[in-house]
Amino acid sequence: MATWFSLAVRDKLKLTQTLVANLPEEFAESAEVAARTWWANIRKTGGMRLTDHGFYVFSRVLELTHYDLEIRSTPGNRRVILALDRKLQSPYYVKVEKRIPVQVCMFGSREAVVAQLYGDLEKFLRNY
Repeated sequence: MATWFSLAVRDKLKLTQTLVANLPEEFAESAEVAARTWWANIRKTGGMRLTDHGFYVFSRVLELTHYDLEIRSTPGNRRVILALDRKLQSPYYVKVEKRIPVQVCMFGSREAVVAQLYGDLEKFLRNY
């Protein structure tokens, strides 16, 4: 399926409904259940961060293209995570090892390309 979805920015409800309609039959679930299990923050105004289950569905079940960016290990990693939540418009997932965020998987190609051009995730977030 690659990168076939392009919906209104930060509209988790519409995005969830569209993706649930395209799930294979063996993975079918309601939009309400999907919204609670896919998104780290289920509030309408919350960020676009995915849970482990959401990342699995996006990357393995729906086979959506994602772009990986490393997070440098700095004392400000927690601020980076908050900035991601506030600023990114497309779904993303944060890979964590030993309770430290090490990588961001972005499902929005525009944001990922711009972040890669900056070469530094923190610098990208400051200027985005």
